[in-house]
Amino acid sequence: MNLGRNRPEPTPTGPNFGVVNGGGTINGPVQAAAFSSNVSQTSHIAPGAIERAQDSLADLRQRLEAIRGQHPEAEQALRAVDAISPRLDSPDRDPGALRFMLETLTTTCAAIPSVVTAAQAAHTAVAALLPPL
Repeated sequence: MNLGRNRPEPTPTGPNFGVVNGGGTINGPVQAAAFSSNVSQTSHIAPGAIERAQDSLADLRQRLEAIRGQHPEAEQALRAVDAISPRLDSPDRDPGALRFMLETLTTTCAAIPSVVTAAQAAHTAVAALLPPL
């Protein structure tokens, strides 16, 4: 949109070098820029990320099983862990559903003080596998 000024459109520099104005592909880090359009990004899962997510979920499962009789929310959280675990091998298949399950797990575990930190760690580890929104 030209506002009558004799200045060129802004060109990204520095950390925005991966942003493409118009069409094309991205070959670098991306930050949201008000003037960018038609931008896509490919996620690359870091080596060991799936194992870290599996380990975090296993730790959370162990903690939840230990308090199963003390907190009614523990059963619901265990069901969420059971739903999330098999999806770790292909987290990009249905990322929306996986995000919803993670939010359900985190919200449920928020009612159980002894597992809140483990639930947040599992949430972070699994969310790292998901493609960007």
